[in-house]
Amino acid sequence: MSKSKKAKKATDQENPVQVESHEVNGEEHAPPTIVEAAMEEVFPSQESVTEQTEEKPAPKPKVSKRPYIADVEILLNAGTHTKPQILAFIMEKYPQISKGGASTFLTDLLNEKYRHWKERAVTKTPEGKLVFADRLEAPVNDGQPAVESGEQPAE
Repeated sequence: MSKSKKAKKATDQENPVQVESHEVNGEEHAPPTIVEAAMEEVFPSQESVTEQTEEKPAPKPKVSKRPYIADVEILLNAGTHTKPQILAFIMEKYPQISKGGASTFLTDLLNEKYRHWKERAVTKTPEGKLVFADRLEAPVNDGQPAVESGEQPAE
């Protein structure tokens, strides 16, 4: 095919020919190939498709991969458990959960990028217990700077 024929074919595809209606006895009639908007024509192939979609069973409810989230949230609010203790609790209550997945979940709680509760940071206390950062009590200073024992403030 020459370039001019290809170009003509491309323009024909971009600008399809529109069939205009014509007047007969003072009334306007559309050609028989155009289906009016009010009429809906259903072909046999379309009927079988609609029948198949109606026969599909209802989708099963999605099962949570981490059913322990509510329990972990309670433990983090309390701030009384270490990571191994929380992991043992999860494995005891939910044996179907993989230990690696639960352990990764607990490790990710300390990482801002991967934690489940994006708005609440989780920190580890000096004793090794996991707790929500907003649940930690701020140390009371009474307006005085902290002085370590054995050192005197310089004057």
